[in-house]
Amino acid sequence: MTVTILNIFMVPLFIIWLIRRYSRPAKESMSFGELFKKFSAGLTRYASIGLIVALLLLAFNGHSQTQSLNYQIIRNGNKVGSLHFTQATIAGMSYLKLESEVKTKFIFTFTVSAKEEAVYSNGVMLRSSIYRQMNGNEKANKQHLATNNQYIIHAGKNSEVKKNYPITYNMLSLYSMEPLNVDKVYSDIFETFLAIQKTGEHRYRITLPDGNYNNYYYKQGVLNLVEVRSSLYSANIVLAN
Repeated sequence: MTVTILNIFMVPLFIIWLIRRYSRPAKESMSFGELFKKFSAGLTRYASIGLIVALLLLAFNGHSQTQSLNYQIIRNGNKVGSLHFTQATIAGMSYLKLESEVKTKFIFTFTVSAKEEAVYSNGVMLRSSIYRQMNGNEKANKQHLATNNQYIIHAGKNSEVKKNYPITYNMLSLYSMEPLNVDKVYSDIFETFLAIQKTGEHRYRITLPDGNYNNYYYKQGVLNLVEVRSSLYSANIVLAN
């Protein structure tokens, strides 16, 4: 979010510069007529300053869009966790971020936390990361980085090159927009593209390489429900806001 931070600091600095530029005290005493004339000109200048500042603020706001979605994770009718998704779009760059935490009991009590991020430029994924912990132990730590029309994947101390460029829709994108005209999605964890099966109006299924699957339900373009189905564990991710 460097661009946003720069915008926050640059606008006030620019305002201060304008005010100092046009509010310097006169070096000599002036007659009433001269003073009135300069005052009138000053009003015009300050009006111009106000117009410039207003246009700058509109420009910054017009190029920045944010989306925030909160979900509850439900298992057997009980809330066992939460998931928070955010997206910020600034001048052709999209920043996706997902954070989740689950605490439940399955034979034994376990706590799973996850953090995923992806950055897109003009619709193409530049980098992504996925990190997962279970009971404080690292279970996944993987990063994708686009370089020379290919992706370098870092997983711990290991690195490999995948010629699957460009990635335009990964698993995080499912929270960002409905896959109306998309037939495949990239899985960062499995490092492969998965088929998107349309099962009904605004309903989709993605079957994972391990045989488990997720169902995705959209309403007015917003992801409302995810049904997580596996041989050992099932849960629903339900939109809360």
